[in-house]
Amino acid sequence: MIRDFTRAIAEDFVEGGRMTAKALESLRLELAELGRDPALNRQGVVVASAVVLATVVALYLEVESPWWAAISAFMSMMSTGAGSVRRGLLRLIGTIAGALVGFILGRWLPYDHVALCFVMGGVTMLGVMAMQVSPHGLAWLFLAITSIMVLLSGLNDPLQIVPTAYYRVYDVAIGVVAAILMANLFQEWHADRPPAMPGWRHLLGAQWPALLHGARAGISVVIVLIVWILLDLPQVAEMTISIAVVMSAPVITYGGLGTRHAVAERSLHRFIGCLIGGVLALTVLGLDLTSFVWWLALIAAGVWVGAYMQGGKHGVGYLGTQSAFVYVITLIQGAAPPTSIMPGIDRFVGIAGGLGILLLVSLLLWPSDEEDREAISGPR
Repeated sequence: MIRDFTRAIAEDFVEGGRMTAKALESLRLELAELGRDPALNRQGVVVASAVVLATVVALYLEVESPWWAAISAFMSMMSTGAGSVRRGLLRLIGTIAGALVGFILGRWLPYDHVALCFVMGGVTMLGVMAMQVSPHGLAWLFLAITSIMVLLSGLNDPLQIVPTAYYRVYDVAIGVVAAILMANLFQEWHADRPPAMPGWRHLLGAQWPALLHGARAGISVVIVLIVWILLDLPQVAEMTISIAVVMSAPVITYGGLGTRHAVAERSLHRFIGCLIGGVLALTVLGLDLTSFVWWLALIAAGVWVGAYMQGGKHGVGYLGTQSAFVYVITLIQGAAPPTSIMPGIDRFVGIAGGLGILLLVSLLLWPSDEEDREAISGPR
């Protein structure tokens, strides 16, 4: 048994090395072709413009977390105006619902850490499962993310729950409006039909792999949260957001990546993207910029690269998304260009550490593709 376990661990490391080498080679090819596709150039400019607009408006309105408004603008953008409206509204509706759930549960959960872990696991399970079966899965996912953020804000000070719930909605609304405005000014409307989803029926039948996938995601979030608290590492909220989003990997796809491989690859891409975005952001912070215009220009440049890679053809779109995410959240710290690199380092360490733990947890908790296929086909 020990020999089998050791062999499995060794195979995981070998497979991880292959995935890393493949990701880095794909990244090299993507960067070599940067700027050659007019459609991706245009998309990158529109996304960067939306992020800059959201940042400026958030700073003008003196919101609590201007970086969250910028991230919301980035994550709400699609290639068409109609797609951006739909995605932005789903994100906003889910955020509002999650803020309400966090506010209601926050009356007692911050005082009971055991109950908090169970609720966080259940909410994560619901959000991740909904991404697999619901046509409005994005709203469900952000309900889970926002409610977790609100609940975690009350761990040290329960009085922070109300302002956190309010400002999360405020921040997201600014980003969504900026994304919708820019998308409809500079992109075609072209309303595509949303992809067909199986729905909530048959969760204990044909769709039960989605249920199991959500359960594994919930367990992973709780494990990582406990480790995070025990090690007293920074930025618990950002870490949990990263986990909830990463765990929305496909349940299983015949003829393609299976669950375990998909989750491991997505987690690895997210971790590599985190390192790239964080190192670039810390490099910019090290320049000790004081010019507001140059600060915004560098934010826009980093977002443009991430958005271009996100739509690239070499399979590292998720890496581009994560690098832009970490770049923005590290570079935007307050109402002006950062005067110290230390908050950026703390934020970067928090996200990178959480994603590193997530990668290990994913490999341990997710069964092999053969086990998933056997479970789906049933006993013979």
